[in-house]
Amino acid sequence: MILVLLSIGVTGGTTFYLSWNLFSGALENAAADRLEQGKKNSATGLLKLTRPLFRALVMPYSQKLELADWRKKNKRRIISAGLEDALDVEDLLAFKIFMGFVVPLFIYIYFLVMGNAIPLWITAGIMLVGFVYPSLMVSSARKARHEEVKLQLPFVIDLLTLSTEAGLDFIGALQKVVEKTRPGPLVNEIERMLQEIRLGTTRADAMRTLAWRIDLQEISSLIAVLVTADQMGSSLGDVLRVQADLIRTQRFTTAEKKGAAATQKLLFPLIFFIMPAVFIMIFGPVILGFFGIR
Repeated sequence: MILVLLSIGVTGGTTFYLSWNLFSGALENAAADRLEQGKKNSATGLLKLTRPLFRALVMPYSQKLELADWRKKNKRRIISAGLEDALDVEDLLAFKIFMGFVVPLFIYIYFLVMGNAIPLWITAGIMLVGFVYPSLMVSSARKARHEEVKLQLPFVIDLLTLSTEAGLDFIGALQKVVEKTRPGPLVNEIERMLQEIRLGTTRADAMRTLAWRIDLQEISSLIAVLVTADQMGSSLGDVLRVQADLIRTQRFTTAEKKGAAATQKLLFPLIFFIMPAVFIMIFGPVILGFFGIR
């Protein structure tokens, strides 16, 4: 009886594990349909809660730190993550210092006063996690935004191609993309680029600024080709069609790589969960009968 229950438990655990891994990608794709602003709020909840504290306690001192290269690098990371309305680079630096030093120090002093001092190695672990957390928050938001851009990019290029081949100029085609495509980070950036062009920015500079803000290889390559074609007077419709085919080929190659990696990921649950469950189901009755248990 115990072996049967154990077999059922192992089988159920295996089923849950495989289902989670198989359908997690679908869940991630479904999550891409959420509004970008809602994700910003969830990603920066702790930031908003602690902002008055670290601005008052840490920022007057963190602003004096000479970290020009760090500030330049992380400013672009914040913009590419779509968090420029939620925090700036000075907020990020003060937030890291606050979570990495001020909060662990407060926790250590609190438990010390209460008579239950925390071991130093635990305090060091809290400091490390707290200091790294803000950067991980930005990296996670940036990765999620890049995934949404990749999902929207083929449709946007197809719509641009159809619009330009139908007789619209490039600016009119971009406006049609903004009107007909669901809201998302790529469409928002295109709309922002159109506003910059209307304010007097040249088309090439506006496109380069868009590529700098998104900071994604696929977008940078596309913008470089479009700028070159525009300067040389080439047909944008032909260029866009070639780029659309290239992006689809890249996505197909990426899907093949993920499919090949999935077979390796299935090896662990197959060996440690499925095979033991099969052996228990096959040899369990034999062992029970050998001991005279029915």
